Amino acid sequence: MKTVGLMPKRPDISRAAFRDHYENRHAPLALGKFPFEKYVRNHVVESAPDPVGFDCLSEFWVGDVAEVQRIMLGEVGDIMREDERRFTDQPRIAPAVAEEFHVFGPAREVEDGITRKEILLLRRAPGVSKDAFRAAAIGWGNRLASTSQGRLIRVAFDALTPFEGRYFPRCDGILQGWVEGEGGVLFDAVPPSEIEIDGRIRTDSIETRFST
Repeated sequence: MKTVGLMPKRPDISRAAFRDHYENRHAPLALGKFPFEKYVRNHVVESAPDPVGFDCLSEFWVGDVAEVQRIMLGEVGDIMREDERRFTDQPRIAPAVAEEFHVFGPAREVEDGITRKEILLLRRAPGVSKDAFRAAAIGWGNRLASTSQGRLIRVAFDALTPFEGRYFPRCDGILQGWVEGEGGVLFDAVPPSEIEIDGRIRTDSIETRFST
């Protein structure tokens, strides 16, 4: 199962300091403590609007969400929350369950180094059903990539269900594009009538490798 978290920085630190702490302290602190199968941090480098409301879109794949919740209720959870307060605006962290759909290009793999992405925060237009919204987002992402002349090499769509009782912005889905060259395909795209865009983001994405 996949979950996502919208992670805002503490207002008194820079985005660079937030990213440094996340990559060099917080992400390594989690290793070995949680049953992650895949762990990706998408750090915001540009957005419209600016600010967009968070500074990193984190992606977590786990076999058992209940096990993660159990861990977070104990000492390990206390350690992680204490460290979160050092670099995040903790009350505004927004988690959701994500059902990921492959839209275009090769399947996801473990990616080393920094991967450039363009990410759109999507919501359903008034009167549009969840199924129609999902179909429109997947079809739109495929069309954009197919006509991008190689600027988008992969596209994925996440249908979101916010955690019960937790803050989450008005966002029903996330469209991610892996960028080659100049990019600009998703960031500048005009959506179909079924979709409204809440945010346009360019990111540096960093993945933890769990196996060779």
